[in-house]
Amino acid sequence: MADRNPSSRSSRGTLFLILLGFLVAALVVGGVLWARSNITWIKEQRGGNGWYLTYEARTVRGEDRATAVRYRYSPDQFKTKHRDEQLGSTKLPWSTKVVVNTGAEARVEVTPAGDGIASCRILLDGVRVVAKGTSPGPGKPAVCDVITSSTPEKWPR
Repeated sequence: MADRNPSSRSSRGTLFLILLGFLVAALVVGGVLWARSNITWIKEQRGGNGWYLTYEARTVRGEDRATAVRYRYSPDQFKTKHRDEQLGSTKLPWSTKVVVNTGAEARVEVTPAGDGIASCRILLDGVRVVAKGTSPGPGKPAVCDVITSSTPEKWPR
C-alpha cells in the first residue's frame, strides 16, 4: 500500500534531524561551559599543579661572579615537598628554569663575590617579573622570594 502523504513523512524526518542537531549543539555548549568552570577543581583534585618560573641573577657592580647561589623548587608536582639547591662559585649572569607547586615559596638568593652587588629576578613563564631584589650592600646576598598563587592558572596581578 502506497503512502498517501510522502511530504508528511519527509517533514517529520527533517524536524527530527533539526531537533537532534539542536540537542547535540546544546550538549557541546553545555560541556564546554561546564569544563571551563570546573577545570580548576579538576586540576586541584588530581594534584600536580605547578608554576613554570625562571630564576635569574646578575652583577650590578663588581666581579661577574657569585660565591653562592641558592634556590628552591618542586622536584615533583604531585608531592608538596620542595628542594633547596645550592651552587658554589657561579659565573654571572646566571639563570635556570624550575617548577614550583601552587601555594609554595619560590626563592632565589645570590651572594656576590667580594664587595660586589648582585640582583635577582623571578619570572613567571619566562616573561612576567613576579619578584626582584638587589643586594642591600656590598657582599650581601640579593634575595627574591614570592609565594606562588594557590589557584592554578590564576596568578594575581
